[in-house]
Amino acid sequence: EEKIDGNANQLLGLATFYLGTENAAEARRLAEKAIVLKPNLPAAYQTLGLAKRLDFQLEEAANAYAKALELDADSIVSKRSLAEMKRAVGKPTEAIELYREILTKDESDAAAQTGLILALFDAEKRAEAEQEMTKSLEQNPNNLFLLVGAAYWYAAHEDGAKAVELANKAVAVEPRYTWAHIALARGLMQEKRPLEAERTLLAARQHGNFPTLNYELASARLAAGFYREAANELKKTFSVTDDLVETRLGGRVPQKAKSFTELLAMERRASIFEPLAADSSENAEKLKFLLKFSQQLDSANLNETTISDAADEFVKGDDNMKLHRQLYAANRLLEKRTAVPKVLELTKSAIGGVDAALDVATPAAAVLADELYDSRTIAISRNEFIIVPDIPRQTLSGILRGRIEMLTGRALQQQEKPAEAVTRFKRALSILPEKSAWWRDSMWRLGAALQSEGKSTESLDAYVKSYTSGAPDEAKRIVIELLYQQINGNLVGLDEKIGAKPMPTIAALPIEEEKSQTVAQITATPAAQTAPILETTPEIKPTPRADESSLPMAETKSTPEILSNQIAETLPKAEKIIENPVKIETAPTPEITPTPEVQPSFEATPNPIPEITPTAEPITTPTPEAKTEAAPEVLQTPEIKTVTELELKKPETIENQPSADNPDKAQKLIFEPIIITVPKSEPVKKSKTEEKTTETAVNENPVSEIKSDETAAAKLDNGKTALNTTRARIVVENKPEKALQCKITTSEETVSILNSGGSLGVLVGFEDGRNVNEITAFSDSPKDLEIRFEPEIGGLSGRAFFVVKSVSANKGEFTVTFESTCGKKEVLVKVR
Repeated sequence: EEKIDGNANQLLGLATFYLGTENAAEARRLAEKAIVLKPNLPAAYQTLGLAKRLDFQLEEAANAYAKALELDADSIVSKRSLAEMKRAVGKPTEAIELYREILTKDESDAAAQTGLILALFDAEKRAEAEQEMTKSLEQNPNNLFLLVGAAYWYAAHEDGAKAVELANKAVAVEPRYTWAHIALARGLMQEKRPLEAERTLLAARQHGNFPTLNYELASARLAAGFYREAANELKKTFSVTDDLVETRLGGRVPQKAKSFTELLAMERRASIFEPLAADSSENAEKLKFLLKFSQQLDSANLNETTISDAADEFVKGDDNMKLHRQLYAANRLLEKRTAVPKVLELTKSAIGGVDAALDVATPAAAVLADELYDSRTIAISRNEFIIVPDIPRQTLSGILRGRIEMLTGRALQQQEKPAEAVTRFKRALSILPEKSAWWRDSMWRLGAALQSEGKSTESLDAYVKSYTSGAPDEAKRIVIELLYQQINGNLVGLDEKIGAKPMPTIAALPIEEEKSQTVAQITATPAAQTAPILETTPEIKPTPRADESSLPMAETKSTPEILSNQIAETLPKAEKIIENPVKIETAPTPEITPTPEVQPSFEATPNPIPEITPTAEPITTPTPEAKTEAAPEVLQTPEIKTVTELELKKPETIENQPSADNPDKAQKLIFEPIIITVPKSEPVKKSKTEEKTTETAVNENPVSEIKSDETAAAKLDNGKTALNTTRARIVVENKPEKALQCKITTSEETVSILNSGGSLGVLVGFEDGRNVNEITAFSDSPKDLEIRFEPEIGGLSGRAFFVVKSVSANKGEFTVTFESTCGKKEVLVKVR
């Protein structure tokens, strides 16, 4: 700078360098220095305007561009830049005039055409804007800034479907443009699809990091009910001080405002010139109160009055998500052991709101949010995403009502009222699904309350029931040992009650079968002896190149992406709760280099109980340098999967490695994964490979036949039944044995459900009370009806629980058949 101190043009060249590094302060200083040297130099004012824009001083930027245009009235750059600033500050009519002036001289100016169309939208001239947009996109369907600007405008005007349509096209054109993802996420949230919005924002985070992106991600999580994760996301870049929200805009410029909407408007207007936010004041207010409540909880000096007021601000409102906010706030206060009277007030007011709380966009996510927290945190840290499966409404209702009683019991326990706490825990146990993690947690707390009353024997019994219904836990075992020794004077017979003390184990090497077949498992490192375990079966899926979409909704060419099926252990003390395997989507480092498409072939084989170890045989297409290998065609699934910009990596086998805190790999599932096969009209001879695995198309429309895991290993072979419980003695005879006759009973003879997602549970058993594990179920129309087997819902001894669900818009009458080796039963399903 010393060498060019007197040269205005060279100073502007140096200022341009600082603009490239987003050092707006230095660029502004040099531009002002150049103006002193040459007051009538238009380029100096143009540089000053851009520096002001980088500093989010949009009015001053507009003034600088106006001065540049005054000095050079024919400057297209100054006129276009001024028009953009007029849009940004909410003056679309003035912007339209400037754009028309440019187009009068040059009709082919694409930037001016795009700006004019978006200014027409901003001026609420929708019909004219849409007409011009259609013409423009016919000439250039890859007009990124028109697609993004229009998509965001539609989202801001609550037209989510149109926003999603245009934003998908924008992401397909340039997946690295974060505002395309933000527009898409806002459209998805308008469509009540917050989990999909979260996925696209996580993909966007690979290419950008600024406060608006953090806020949008927190908004998606708030809508889904992931309040703790939303608060954590906000705390990365925001804080609330003296009722003002503070952040660094662009990660550089300190700024504060009364609301998120006002604060972040400057980032949006400086980036895409949109004056109106695709947000609501209610959403912004809830996020502000959530951040404030979270900050109070993290404070070193907890003030019960202040924190109670913060909780009230967060939970206020009459929307259907209110109960979920109440339970979240109550649980967090109990964790901090503060404001216990407020907890009792919250749980009391939550009674009666259960039905409304299930009429939300993602009821399963909202109900399971606290239990999914650890596993989601681990997955996201690995660039993976857990897909929350559907859970029947009746089950979710029982969990919510049981949680209200359990939280009330915990509050009474902290108030040293064990007798009242015992009553509450017993109520919770009568409501919660038996042997679910909530049930186990309530049973354990019941034991603690009984122990406080001096009822040692009853306390020990509750402890044992809780311990034996889940995975071994060393800390809990110590509690049981101490109480057992206090009652009996020794530990004789304890192992017979709760099993032998688990011993540390050494991780086994990966298992390989016939070269391409692998068993892949991921075990999360335990946190405080309760971290969840994620078991995944890798599957290679198409992934977009750097110029492609982050969601499959955009029709684009793609490159490989790793998708995984997973069981998420989400309940307290690392217990599994989801009835279907939860999928994980993996997002490695993005790459721009094109790679070929890959189609998966997937086979899943359950290992014998107690642990279910899926196996996968992925068939992948190598990178362009290698020879491409074709794979069988896979049917498309109706479920939307996230596609992020990934670099192709070879599949890795990750062994399930038990830790010292969890030496026993065998985890008992509450909703065990199901094995899906295609029913055959006649016996077909199987090859050796087929005898080892049960074929399933991962992307097929749902389920034609379902078997429980206990019978997955028991197969019919030429009329003979092989039992997996004992080693069968096989006697070769000339005539096959006749199967014993039995009668299958069902709780419903006829089922009536709504189309497109309606579901109802059916209890199935044998009249003579035999083991129900051999019962299979299949539909006469798999593309319209899905049947899920859920082994432990309700904990009903001697009966199996199946969920019948409509997975299409088709209406009519269908038949579900429940079959065993000795008989079958048909149930009529009316879809309306």
